[in-house]
Amino acid sequence: MTILQAIKWAKIELNKSCERPLFEAQLLLAYHLDCERIYLHTHENKAVENIQAYQKLIQRRANHEPFEYIVGKADFYDISLKVTSGVLIPRPETELLIDHVAKIIEQKNIKQIAEIGIGSGAISIVLARKFPHLQIIATDICDTPLEVSQENIKSYRVESQIVVRKSNLINAVSEPIELVVSNPPYIANDFPLESNVVDYEPREALFGGNRGDELLKQIIDDVKAKNIRYLACEMGYDQKDSIEAYLNQIEIKYLRFYTDLAGFDRGFVVEF
Repeated sequence: MTILQAIKWAKIELNKSCERPLFEAQLLLAYHLDCERIYLHTHENKAVENIQAYQKLIQRRANHEPFEYIVGKADFYDISLKVTSGVLIPRPETELLIDHVAKIIEQKNIKQIAEIGIGSGAISIVLARKFPHLQIIATDICDTPLEVSQENIKSYRVESQIVVRKSNLINAVSEPIELVVSNPPYIANDFPLESNVVDYEPREALFGGNRGDELLKQIIDDVKAKNIRYLACEMGYDQKDSIEAYLNQIEIKYLRFYTDLAGFDRGFVVEF
């Protein structure tokens, strides 16, 4: 089977599982051949080596397995991260959370922060690269994210800035912290998700309780109890009213919500 024939076949196989079947067929073939996509266009009549292996990749994607798990990496911000089953795939909207946190770090000259739920390490690694003076304690309650994030931390040589610690939220963080950042689980338990998410990504990184905002509220309580000045969190598109009402019950100096590129409420920054 030639490259052109393989791509045409794969596009048909992916029609029901992908929004861009042709594009993903090309990406997976480029991954299989360890080449750039442009090579596929300039060598359309070349035979595909080990076509069975490529067909297995396509079958995995046709079964709705996320592309990032198949190739073992995810692009985020200005870096590429290793991801495996058991680690949440970083989303583009989380880049907005980083931008808001970066402004606070820069304006307030913050030097010590904590991240709750490190996952692949996306947030901590990007912030460490942006701010070489920054020290970060990053927590997670699950072993797989702890292991994968440490691999990514080492690959970007920011081990001296990031300490990874197993902890429920920030229970195991006793050091003085100026800001906490988190993209916690915030989806309601009964919210319907697409197969490529609910059947493959870790449930503990997706679902935040019966309403979805329970963990967000617990994080607010924990950060305030530790006298940490700033908290920045991602949240669900329908949770602004709930979080605002909760924060209005306690003493805060400042609260700002932000939206994602689609205009949906996506997160908040609070100063206690």
